[in-house]
Amino acid sequence: MQMVTGQKIKFAELGINDINQTFTLVVELIMSHAVIDVACFGLDTGQQLVSDDYMVFYNQPQTPCSAVSLQEINSQHRFDINLNKLSANIDYLVLTATIDGQQTMRQLEHGKVWLEQAGQTIAEYGFDGNTFDNERAVMLLQVYRKSDVWRINAIGQGFNGGLSALVTHFGGEVADDTPATPQLSSHSQHQSQTIQPSLSTSTTPPSLSSSLNLTKVTLDKPGSEHRINLTKGSVDKLIVEAIWVDNGDSSADNDDLDLRVGILPQQAKEMIYIHAPQQVGSFSTMPYVYHHGDVQVASIDEPGKETVTVNPAIAQHYGGKVALVFSVYSAIGNGVVSIASLQPKMRMQYRDQVVECVFNIKASPKAKSRFVYTYVIGIAIIDEHGITLQHSGETSKRMSEATPRLIWHGDKVEMKIDGKSMFKTPV
Repeated sequence: MQMVTGQKIKFAELGINDINQTFTLVVELIMSHAVIDVACFGLDTGQQLVSDDYMVFYNQPQTPCSAVSLQEINSQHRFDINLNKLSANIDYLVLTATIDGQQTMRQLEHGKVWLEQAGQTIAEYGFDGNTFDNERAVMLLQVYRKSDVWRINAIGQGFNGGLSALVTHFGGEVADDTPATPQLSSHSQHQSQTIQPSLSTSTTPPSLSSSLNLTKVTLDKPGSEHRINLTKGSVDKLIVEAIWVDNGDSSADNDDLDLRVGILPQQAKEMIYIHAPQQVGSFSTMPYVYHHGDVQVASIDEPGKETVTVNPAIAQHYGGKVALVFSVYSAIGNGVVSIASLQPKMRMQYRDQVVECVFNIKASPKAKSRFVYTYVIGIAIIDEHGITLQHSGETSKRMSEATPRLIWHGDKVEMKIDGKSMFKTPV
């Protein structure tokens, strides 16, 4: 069924009579030179945010009741929903999107939200940039309960004020000297690249409040960088993920990348390498980097992901700055496939600070070759006060098994992909 803005339909009219059966709301938004973030807000009967636990987005991909969970696959944001598990005080689930920066929804090339169940599309709501004006945030679609009957509504309502206006509209408070005032627009709007305000939700009753601190920065150009501040004396972990997608072909055995970390303290001459399964390292002792294990597949339903944790005090342990190079590797043993087809990205998170280095084919055209095996997703320099993460995008030469190698020149780091070859061996 094709829906239009403002249309409301009962689930029963769509053939969904059993709320115990999971369905999926899929959001697909395409805009050049922008990364679009999508969120799902859980609201009470007064359409106010119940708590920050019920804002599902990239940094909080599931509700406490497990009724709503998010997966990001290529350009799609997929929210799996089971209404039977939903907390009783949630009456509305609202899909939203936001653009950070100067772009507006006029530049949207393609937009679509649809409801699917058991692999079948049941209802669909489409739009593009011609629908919009200068909005930077939008309520796309909602699932809501009225008179104990669940329904779906294609909202298409935009806000000129971005994410802050959306949160204010849902009863939240923006942690700023001047609270944002929502500016409703007659146009619809989606969201893009970063979520960077500091928020605290104010719910009913007013005594129920908590902090929701969101910081996301996306790096997509070689040499672009961002600084993450470390908390002195903190026992938190620095989490680094290499994430890739299914390459879309019919083979299930060629969607494997391996995350490798090269470590070079400023005063050292030899590098240390971490890779799974044979050299996983340690978080609490040298080398203060721990690899959580080898992942050998990505699927349409779930991206591949390998994870390492870095001790934030690594610079203190080594007595000075430490440089790390993060790369992913694919070769014949992993299935002959181009790294570009797997769209690898790196996500670094420390507390509420998130930085992503995303794949950019314009910056890494050599990655389209299936005979290029190594792609550098990021380089980090860690000192006692913070981490500077830099996008790389460099690749190895064709047919080369070389590993990235770092060289200190004073306080600056040079990288060459000419290090000793390393091969994964079964354990």
